[in-house]
Amino acid sequence: MMIAQPKVVSWPTMMALTIVLTAINAVPVLGASPCANLTTLSLMDGAITSATDITAPYSTTASSGSAMITVSAPFPFCRVTATLTPTGDSHINMEIWLPSVPNWNGKFLGVGNGALTGAIWHTSMVRPLQNGYAVANSDLGHPISTANWALGHPEKVIDYAYRADHVTAIAGKAIIAKYYGHAQRLSYFHGCSNGGHQALMEAQRYPDDYDGIIAGAPWNQWTHQVIEFISRAINLPNVPAAKLPMITNAVVAQCGAQEGGVVADGYLNDPRDCHFDPRALLCQGADSPTCLTAPQAEAVEELYEGPSNPATHQSLFPGFERGSEFGWVAFGAFVNNLFQNMVYENNPTWDYHTFNFTTDVAFLDAKLTSIIDSNSPDLGAFRARGGKLLMWQGWTDTTLEPRESVNYYNSVVAVTGGGLDLDNPADDGREDHGVRHGRRDALEDTQAFFRHFMAPGVNHCGGGLGPNSSFAYTLANTAGQNDADHDILAALDRWVEHNVAPTRLIASHFTNGVADKTRPICAYPQIARYIGRGDPNDPSSWSCKQDWDDFNRDFTRELRNIASDVKLHDLTNLPNGGFVDLKRSDKQ
Repeated sequence: MMIAQPKVVSWPTMMALTIVLTAINAVPVLGASPCANLTTLSLMDGAITSATDITAPYSTTASSGSAMITVSAPFPFCRVTATLTPTGDSHINMEIWLPSVPNWNGKFLGVGNGALTGAIWHTSMVRPLQNGYAVANSDLGHPISTANWALGHPEKVIDYAYRADHVTAIAGKAIIAKYYGHAQRLSYFHGCSNGGHQALMEAQRYPDDYDGIIAGAPWNQWTHQVIEFISRAINLPNVPAAKLPMITNAVVAQCGAQEGGVVADGYLNDPRDCHFDPRALLCQGADSPTCLTAPQAEAVEELYEGPSNPATHQSLFPGFERGSEFGWVAFGAFVNNLFQNMVYENNPTWDYHTFNFTTDVAFLDAKLTSIIDSNSPDLGAFRARGGKLLMWQGWTDTTLEPRESVNYYNSVVAVTGGGLDLDNPADDGREDHGVRHGRRDALEDTQAFFRHFMAPGVNHCGGGLGPNSSFAYTLANTAGQNDADHDILAALDRWVEHNVAPTRLIASHFTNGVADKTRPICAYPQIARYIGRGDPNDPSSWSCKQDWDDFNRDFTRELRNIASDVKLHDLTNLPNGGFVDLKRSDKQ
C-alpha cells in the first residue's frame, strides 16, 4: 500500500509566519512598578531602549510569509527592549515581555532561536506569556539570518555561540526584579534546533542561569552537523526527489510493525531496529519511478551512513534514519555561506564540493569546536546545583539527525552518571570500562536530573505524521493541552517545583485542528508499544516498555565512540567518534 507522506516544513520555514497579538485591556493593578520607569534601570553591559505598556491591539511581523496565526493574549504586558554590549564589538538586541502582576506566575523563561538567527523570535514568546511567564529572547548579536555578520567579527561569533543567552538571562532577571520588586522564584530555558544547542550550552557553560532547561532537537555538535550538511548536499542530488516517498513506503512496509508500531501510521515506531536495504529496490530492467538504479541505491546507503573520515573510517556524524526519506533536504547554499564567512574567511568563493573530509574537518574542529559545540558530556555542575534537563527529538527529523541526540544522552550517562574520566578512562577489559558502576545504575543516576524523549513520526521541532503537540515551541505548533502530562514545559515546571519526574508525555497529532492520534511518548530507554488491541489512536492502547536491548546497544556503541576518540587523543568528535564498516548495510 502506498502511504501518502506529509508536506515537509523545515525549521526555517516555520519562522516565516506573521503573528498578530491582541492584548485585552484590563484594570491596572496597584503596587505594580510602572513599565515606563524601567528605562531608568542601569544594566550591566547594556541599556534599556524602550519599555511600553501593551494595552491595545498589538501586531508584530516575525518574518515575511503568507501564513498568519492570530493569537489573543489574555492580559496586558510590559514590553521591554534592550541592547547588550558585553564587548566592544557586541550589539545584542533583546526583549522581555512582562505579564501584569496578578497574571505573573513568578517565573522567568528564556527562549532560544533557530539556524543562524538574526531576529528576536516573537513566535516563541507568545505561548509562555499566555501561561504567565516573564519571557525573554535575543537576536544572538546580529540582525541578519545568513553568516555574513561573522566575517571579521570573532566576538560576534562568541555572542552567537553562547554569550548572548547568558547576558540576556542576567539582564532579564535584573529587569524582573525592578518591575515586580523581587526576583523570580524559578528560571527556565526552552529552545529547539539551534535553540536546543543554546539550551545545552547554558547547562554546560552557565549552570546557575536556569533551574530547568528544555533542549529540543539540539544542534549540539554544531561543527560536525555542518559536515553532515555537506555530505548530504553531495549525495542527495544522486537520488531523484520524486523517488524519496517511494523509498519511505518500502521502509514502512518492511519495518512499520516492528517494536510495537502500526504500519498504517506511515512511519516507524523505532528506526534503530529497521535494517532495510535500499538494494531491495534495485531496478530489474530500465530505470523507473518505482525502483532505484545501483548508483541511486548506493547514494541512499551513504545518506543512511552519514559522513566518515575516508582515511580512518571514523564516523563523523550519524546519517538520516530509515523511514525519513520523504523529507530529505540539502543545505548546500547555507553551508557555502557559513564556511565563507565563519570558517575560511579569506576565501569568498569556497564551495562545499571541494570539502576534504580529513583536512577540512581538522581545520573546522580547530577553529570552532571549543567555541560553538555544546556537546560536553560533563553536566556535573548543573546536576550539583539541582538543575533539571529535558531533551527531545523526533525520529523523522531530517534537519538535524536524531541519532545524535541519543548518542549525546548516552555520553552523559557514561560520564556524568557513570563517572567515566575522559582524561584517564579505565580499560580493564570489561564491557563498561571506565564506568564506575553498572550501566543501569549510571542511567538511573542520570535520569535523576536529565531525561530524553524520542518521538516517533515527528519532524524537526514539530510537525510530521506522529503525535507532536507536547513539544509546542512556536505558534506553528500550539494545539493540545498545557498541563504537565501533555506539555513539556509544564512537565519541566512540575519536576523542578514538585520533584515529579516525567516518565511519559501524552501527545496528539492534529489535522485541521482536530486531534486524530493521541499516544504516549516515553522517556528513553522506554518506548511506547501498541498492545495489539483497541484503537491505536487511543493512548490506552499503548504501553511504555523498557527497551533494554536497544539501550545496551546504544550505550555500548557510545562507549566505543568515546574510547576511539580518547585513543586518537581528540575529543572534538564526541559523541560520534566510533569507527564504521562502510560495507555493512545495517550499521549497528
